[in-house]
Amino acid sequence: MSDSQIIHAPHNLKKAKIGTGPAKLDTKAIERAERAVKSMEKDYAVWAQDDLAALDASFARYRAKSGDPAESMRTMFRIALDMKGQGASFGYQMITRIADLLAAFLEERDTLSPFDCDVVAAHIAAMRAVFAQEVRGDGGDTGGALVDGLNKLIAKAAAAGRSGATS
Repeated sequence: MSDSQIIHAPHNLKKAKIGTGPAKLDTKAIERAERAVKSMEKDYAVWAQDDLAALDASFARYRAKSGDPAESMRTMFRIALDMKGQGASFGYQMITRIADLLAAFLEERDTLSPFDCDVVAAHIAAMRAVFAQEVRGDGGDTGGALVDGLNKLIAKAAAAGRSGATS
């Protein structure tokens, strides 16, 4: 191994922290990005409705046993992750919370029992309600109660799964 060599990378993190050197932050670029996100906020609800429709369609295919159930599960999981990532960025923290719960729920399962399907349906209905009521932010006490209710459904589904029951 005489041909090996050690390459020492430059230490740019310290320079970035103090704002000098090649790794310094471009504050103008950050401001442009923030303005771009802000300008897209008004369009988010429309995009999210498209995501929600795709989630609902994939869920309907799963329930109808139409197509590959594993593909439907992957699609539902991917859409939930997308919505989780986008919601808070555009002022819909409730969507992020609900989609996060749904993604985690789906990730733990290869298939859905009938009760699991009820849990997924409840998450989709909750997201529809958030958009219908234009709930921005965390939803306050009502939002907290909604998330608590979804968590209780998830816990009930987990308990049913452990015991072999489905409702």
